[in-house]
Amino acid sequence: MQFKYTLCFLLLSLLVTGAEAQNTVQTRLAYTYQDKFNFSDEWQYLSTDIYLYNGSKFTRVVNELENGAGRDKKNYRNNLEYLFISAQLKNIKVFGNENIIYPLYNFNIATDKKEYTTQVSDNIEVIRIIDKLPVSDESKNIDASIQAKAITKDDSGDMFNIVSSQLVNISKLTNPTGALLSLVGEFGNLIGTTSKKKEYRFSSTIRLYEGQDFDTRLHSVRMYVLVPPDAKAPSLRPARFAEYLGSGQSNLDRRKIEELVNYKDYPYLIIANYKSLYKTDVLSGNEINTELIDKRKQKITNAHDAGLVKDETFKQEMFYIEYLRSFAELKQNLNNYKLNYRNNISEANSKTLFSIIQSYRSLKSLQRQREKEFAKNSTFQTVFKPEYQAVAASADLYLEGDHNLKNSKELVLTLLELDTEIKSNPNAAKREAYLAKLNSVELPNKEYLSTTIEGEAINRYMTLLEDMQYKEVFEKDINKLAVLPATDENLPVRNNLMEKAGATKCVSCRERAKETVLAYNKRYDAAKAQEALKRTEDLRKLADQKVTEFLKKKYCIDNNIVSSYPKDAIPAFVTRYSEKNNDMGKKTEELNNLFKEGPKGDKLENIADYNNRLEVLMKQIEDGFAEICTGEKTLCSCYSG
Repeated sequence: MQFKYTLCFLLLSLLVTGAEAQNTVQTRLAYTYQDKFNFSDEWQYLSTDIYLYNGSKFTRVVNELENGAGRDKKNYRNNLEYLFISAQLKNIKVFGNENIIYPLYNFNIATDKKEYTTQVSDNIEVIRIIDKLPVSDESKNIDASIQAKAITKDDSGDMFNIVSSQLVNISKLTNPTGALLSLVGEFGNLIGTTSKKKEYRFSSTIRLYEGQDFDTRLHSVRMYVLVPPDAKAPSLRPARFAEYLGSGQSNLDRRKIEELVNYKDYPYLIIANYKSLYKTDVLSGNEINTELIDKRKQKITNAHDAGLVKDETFKQEMFYIEYLRSFAELKQNLNNYKLNYRNNISEANSKTLFSIIQSYRSLKSLQRQREKEFAKNSTFQTVFKPEYQAVAASADLYLEGDHNLKNSKELVLTLLELDTEIKSNPNAAKREAYLAKLNSVELPNKEYLSTTIEGEAINRYMTLLEDMQYKEVFEKDINKLAVLPATDENLPVRNNLMEKAGATKCVSCRERAKETVLAYNKRYDAAKAQEALKRTEDLRKLADQKVTEFLKKKYCIDNNIVSSYPKDAIPAFVTRYSEKNNDMGKKTEELNNLFKEGPKGDKLENIADYNNRLEVLMKQIEDGFAEICTGEKTLCSCYSG
């Protein structure tokens, strides 16, 4: 059957096994240390190291087993052959329902006529018996017992019984892991080295989670001294050792431990427990795609089914995968936009830009939703929040590609801000800033937008902001101008409204202001047209009088020229005045015709143009006759006007 690798929080609180036989070595707890760091749930993997010190002192231990106080030498009819040290971990689900014994060390014991000698090297490095196994939620502790036993020839079968029973237990598992099967090899090594009277030490670390970059730190330490039953309690001064352990170690140094503990009497074991923080696979924006996301989902699902990650971690991974899919969708929309942009397809461009807005808003909304929902969730805060932020930063960087993408990003951030800020009634300046960003992207038409959640939000916020802006900034001025008399004195009011409308990003405000200004201008033009018509009547009356006056002047000048100079002896300067007089006669005829025509239509510009032509023409004729009469007064002597 499929069995889960669940391992609860392992504090190797080693149980001392009683001295049921006189050749059993006692394992005495001499020192304990627990780190003050707050290991939250996401620190869900455990590693355990075992250090053996003073190996040469096993000679003293086995000799005191036989020769110590109260010993009956008859108990040792057979010579001691081995010193066997083992550990039994209980309730570890990775082992199914069986309690598995770890063979840690087996040392050969030599003898001569006087004493025993243990063949133990003092340079044994650390043994890692488990490495980053998942911590179960089922209990707070897993107990383990360490047993050290001097084995005689008669007792040697005990060790082989242990080996055989463990092999039988492993064989009962229907689906054992590779890590567990490695114990089979360990038992084989134990038998092989024992038969050759060589030193054995455990070397097959149980490791279930490979290829992960874990953060690891020391959790707890236990020190056990291996002594004969009647040995005195060890005398230790652990202050310097405690200071070293409390400095945030992620990996203890064997030689440093030996220096700081400074205990020389008997062999001792240091059991160091480390906890590792679950770390999700870090991804860069460039490598995120649908295929990678699917592989990630399968990988984490397999790990969860195998009990390698907790339910909460699995849930957070599924949420994060959903977030990655939003990012992958954004990347695809960006690729479509770049293609349309290169091909200069404007209509398609507006729709792909809007697709980018949709996927970016989905990405940012998911991020904010998770941060709010899991604000007190340590797994999210410690492990996943930084990864959300890294992906969001990649998205932000992609949207710096050109001004359209930058504006699209700002539009989305504005929508998200308005989700909370709109209720606080932002001031006029803020509303203008919001409207500027909402209007900064060329989007599809409102009908198209209204069919989507994002488009509906854009339309809704624009309507709300413009209504607020109109009521606060424009309504009073528009209503005032609508009823003001259309006079020159009120033009500053109109001009001020026009200036405000020209500066605003509120489209409806601008249109309403424009309508009111146009209505005012229409009234103003109508009033000015009436004034111009009155002026027209006055000018026409004047023109009627002037035509007669100008005709008389021309006649007078003509007669004076004829009567004063012979036809074939007219001076050149008089000829010039005669030509000038004829021109004025033509202009007088033009004035007479203009006077009779009247203005063409009742529009202000037509009336004003007609009045202007009358005035200009009368002025030109006046100036022309004045030039003649000033130049040669005798030509105008017959005219007194």
